[in-house]
Amino acid sequence: MNEAVPRLRRLDPVLAALALAGLGSVFLAPFFHYAPNRIVGGTDWFLLAASRPAALGLLLAWLGIGAFACLPPPVRTAGAARWAWLLVPLPVLAALAGAAQVSWTLAGTDPVARVTLGPGVWLTLLGVLVAGISLPSGNLSRAVALLLALGLAGAGLAGGAFDALSLVREARNLGSSFGTELVRHLVLTGVAVAAGTVLGLALGIVAHRSPTWRLGGFLTLNFLQTVPSLALFGLLILPLAWLSSRFPLLRAWGIKGIGATPALIALSLYAALPIARNTLTALDEMPRAVLDAGRGMGMSGLQLGLGVVVPMTWPAVLAGIRVATVQTVGNTVVAALIGAGGLGTFIFQGLGQTAMDLVLLGTLPVVALALAADLVLGLLSRPMGARA
Repeated sequence: MNEAVPRLRRLDPVLAALALAGLGSVFLAPFFHYAPNRIVGGTDWFLLAASRPAALGLLLAWLGIGAFACLPPPVRTAGAARWAWLLVPLPVLAALAGAAQVSWTLAGTDPVARVTLGPGVWLTLLGVLVAGISLPSGNLSRAVALLLALGLAGAGLAGGAFDALSLVREARNLGSSFGTELVRHLVLTGVAVAAGTVLGLALGIVAHRSPTWRLGGFLTLNFLQTVPSLALFGLLILPLAWLSSRFPLLRAWGIKGIGATPALIALSLYAALPIARNTLTALDEMPRAVLDAGRGMGMSGLQLGLGVVVPMTWPAVLAGIRVATVQTVGNTVVAALIGAGGLGTFIFQGLGQTAMDLVLLGTLPVVALALAADLVLGLLSRPMGARA
């Protein structure tokens, strides 16, 4: 009895809960929904009834995660941790194998039949994401696990394994417009983050030197953060439309009341705050003795900035860029409502047509982009000594 208490304390509650949720996703949650077409209702299918091999693989994967949760902490944080990431792609691959098999079994070559992914699939994917964060692995091992899962899924997609799934059929119906909107989403996000980085760095540096700029600049950015993105887009439409009508040169440059211009302005302002705040904090907390030592060694202002200030503040600045990038990837979705395009176009089209697969075509890439941006920027921070 005395040995039972320490063993219970060794159990990782997060991983154990994920393992139980994964088992529930196999037995209790529908994995697929089949309908003869988009209009009529359909039937829910459980993975255990639709594909026993895939159900067995998913059960073994979740049992493996549960068994790993029961290992003592010294084992889970030592040699076994280097291989813990191998557990993460297994539930995804089992679920994808079941999706490929069941979609062909139920829909086959019928072009109007719909096999959509059910709650069990999304519960599995959510558990996998949380497990990837909870497992004692570094950013590099998580990146390898993500690339492994995405690589095998991409190979299956390219090989036609998921062609009967309604999500893929909706994507094929869109043709080249999906790639066009994806590129537009990436461009809007990249330009907004770049402009926000310049604005945030400038404000952080100036605020460090001037209390007046610190008060006024951060009050403005904090106020803008409280304004919903759609409302800020709307507030920018009128002045930009007036400027475009008064100055033909601006209109020739593509600056209008709707479209990419108000979206980029608003997204850049939203992205500037976390970068400016982290820049200011890093400069304020820099030890004065380090700067004095550099000056004492005869370093010029440029040498001091590049050799001392930048290396010491860069981890905090990169953390702000990381937050701003993930935030901008999501905020860009709303920009589709003012004609800026992007993946939000499919989300709002799907909501208007009650086509959930179309909504997912816009949502899933946004989630993937946000996770990829966070992972990549986390890896970039490692050589500079920042924690991911």
